[in-house]
Amino acid sequence: MTTYRLQKALLAACCCLAAGSSTQAQTEAGIWDGVYTEEQATRGAATYLEVCASCHGEDMRGDSNSPSLVGMSFMFLWEERSLGELFASIQTAMPPTNPNSLPSDSYLDILAYIMQANNFPAGQDKLSAEPGRQDRILITGKP
Repeated sequence: MTTYRLQKALLAACCCLAAGSSTQAQTEAGIWDGVYTEEQATRGAATYLEVCASCHGEDMRGDSNSPSLVGMSFMFLWEERSLGELFASIQTAMPPTNPNSLPSDSYLDILAYIMQANNFPAGQDKLSAEPGRQDRILITGKP
């Protein structure tokens, strides 16, 4: 574990203890526990191709104006951040010409597709817009 990650983990643990809650209660599910369904990812792929691919590319690798949504570039930007942060970023800023113009379920489906494209496993429960739930799910490298 890098010094930065260790410091971040210690800070999170201290904050949880100060708030009177445990780390386990704060992170009910991990990104590797299957936090989206295959059906969501399939719908997200179709919406992505329709709405996002013109900027981020069909292969999701982006270009000089749009960040990559897969692989090391994606993890560099999003590792140790919450799924809630990523969802909020997508919803409030995309598409750039008309942010927050899609239904919430469409943004959740796109997020599921991004998770699938990054080899995070699917599960039985779909991503939901339940307040705070995504904020408790950290994007992490494979355990």
